[in-house]
Amino acid sequence: MTMQSTQIIPKKQNMLNLNRTRLIGHRGAGSEILENTLSGFQRARSLQARGLAGVEFDVQLSGDGHLVVFHDETLQRLCGAQSRIDQLTLPEIQRHLQSGHQIITLAMLSQTLPLSSAPLSSHHTPNSPTDPLNVFNSTQASVLNTASPVLSQFNHIELEIKTHNRTHYGKLVAALSRDLVDTALASLPLVLTSFDRQLLAHLQRHKTLSSIPRGLLTRTPSFLAAAPTTAMQLGCTQLGVHYPLLTQSVIENSHRHGLPVTAWTVNDVDSAQQLVKWQVDVIVTDVPTLFL
Repeated sequence: MTMQSTQIIPKKQNMLNLNRTRLIGHRGAGSEILENTLSGFQRARSLQARGLAGVEFDVQLSGDGHLVVFHDETLQRLCGAQSRIDQLTLPEIQRHLQSGHQIITLAMLSQTLPLSSAPLSSHHTPNSPTDPLNVFNSTQASVLNTASPVLSQFNHIELEIKTHNRTHYGKLVAALSRDLVDTALASLPLVLTSFDRQLLAHLQRHKTLSSIPRGLLTRTPSFLAAAPTTAMQLGCTQLGVHYPLLTQSVIENSHRHGLPVTAWTVNDVDSAQQLVKWQVDVIVTDVPTLFL
């Protein structure tokens, strides 16, 4: 999903009557606190009592097989480095800070959750120097020790899986299985989303990952009519659409196929009110405070 703006702090609250529509924070609360960071997720968690239902965030595979919580293919926009995530190891990635914030991994987010979130028999125990959970350094350990369980108690979490023309699907699916199956994250209300139909097909065929709900994302006008049928063929349970493409008829068509609709990324009250009127199921926003 694309960002519409950066670091916008709402100046006033505009109460939005959401009715049955859920509001979730884009990349945490992407224009209020730096996107895809522990601080951003903590900000979103602080808004739960005011009605924020959940968050959306991105992961992609590093060169050494870690699922990094980061949107862009390169470090240029947020860290001022042109290096690509898929060509760097996790230690190389984490040498860079994003305005003082550490780049985190999906495994690190899992470590912030209480152990009771997963069955006792399934807790992951690092057992080799190359185990993904063994790479945490003292700085990372300090971050985790002070972090609250930032994803707990949400009702809806959309985990967007980023791919590109260099994606190795076997390695990506293996990493998703390692970090999501029989871990603390398994108890969360996750939906795995992607624009990549090939990846969604891989997930559909996977013995264990296929049990996690999936969503097809689209921003292509010409694909809208076929999107619900394609989503169902891929075993998806929801459809995510760039909100300017949405109309009441598009939403109703998706609902006829039994597919809830997520609208992204909505940062103005008027658009949000119209989408609620059309009975969109989920609104993703960079500025949750604006609506709550």
